[in-house]
Amino acid sequence: MENIAVIFGGKSVEHDISIITALQVMKAFPKGYNMIPLYVRIDGIMVNGENLSDEKLYLNYAKNVKNERKVFFRVGSPFVYFQGKGKIKETIKIDGAVLCNHGNGGEDGSLQGLLELCNIPYTSPGVASSAVCMDKVLTKTVLLENDLPTPLCLYFKRCEYEQMNNEIKQKIASELSFPCIVKPARCGSSVGISICEYPEKLDECIKGALLYDDKVIVEEFIENAREFFCAVVSVDGTLLTSKIDEASKDKFYTFEEKYLEQKKRKEVKVDKALTDKVKQMAKCAYKCLECAGVVRVDFLMSKDGQLYVNEVNTIPGSLAFNLFESKFSDLLHSLIINAQKRNDRRIVYRFNSQAIERYIEMGKSGKLQK
Repeated sequence: MENIAVIFGGKSVEHDISIITALQVMKAFPKGYNMIPLYVRIDGIMVNGENLSDEKLYLNYAKNVKNERKVFFRVGSPFVYFQGKGKIKETIKIDGAVLCNHGNGGEDGSLQGLLELCNIPYTSPGVASSAVCMDKVLTKTVLLENDLPTPLCLYFKRCEYEQMNNEIKQKIASELSFPCIVKPARCGSSVGISICEYPEKLDECIKGALLYDDKVIVEEFIENAREFFCAVVSVDGTLLTSKIDEASKDKFYTFEEKYLEQKKRKEVKVDKALTDKVKQMAKCAYKCLECAGVVRVDFLMSKDGQLYVNEVNTIPGSLAFNLFESKFSDLLHSLIINAQKRNDRRIVYRFNSQAIERYIEMGKSGKLQK
């Protein structure tokens, strides 16, 4: 029986959201696998424990955890090591990993890089794709290069804002107007986002975003916009789209809609032309950002019918299972199988170049400059 890790948590403001996604994944985990929960505590240490699938554990983790063991990876090997009371207690080969980590340290390519170094297949997009999609500015750059509309924006780093505070605010006022949306550039789950309705509030909104990232993006506000969502998953190289979902009439897709719904979303009544366009744009975004696994693409539609790609979520809340018709366990099984197939198709990294021999010979002949 294959050992499949469920990795979640992380040193991120989206830590608790990751736990919720992982609990849903573990509850629906497909039969035929040995599920191994690996929890990254808020201090960044990865552990395993007897009761990591118990939701009540996380109400008081330090008090409730049973048989906690630290987890270590070894570069070049798919084996992980479990340490208890200072000694290695167990070694297990990991045959694949379902990633449930939202935000920094899990969704930004860093965890993906570790798993690639260990030759462990994983269910999310790769290192570069994850890093680009985590950064809203880089995402917009790729989308626009591929003729996918996205809201206008300005961005700046903390050091730039500290040095050119007034100039940046004037540029925002002249190029975007008010209201506008202020966001941390590399953060999700609506954390740190605010609607700035007038210039006097801009400094407060920017400082709020800077609490979560040292890079801030300010976007145009799409008045009376409708917000749509479509998930895309790659199965044996074929892109499949979910049904279309629409946010409530609130200004943001609510926390409950994103993370706490346990049942399937009802089909939203959207005309066929719009449905086809959303699905086509979602597939294009998936392709041009070189995604893998399941991804959720968020859209905004202005009152005149202009459709914009707003964000691309490489590890969506609940892995977007409530957008698909299939059972969650079937989706998870497909993600695991396709992750393993992608890993098996890795490019050859070895080339017999004789470069070292030539380097040594050149050194002996005095041809190398000191």
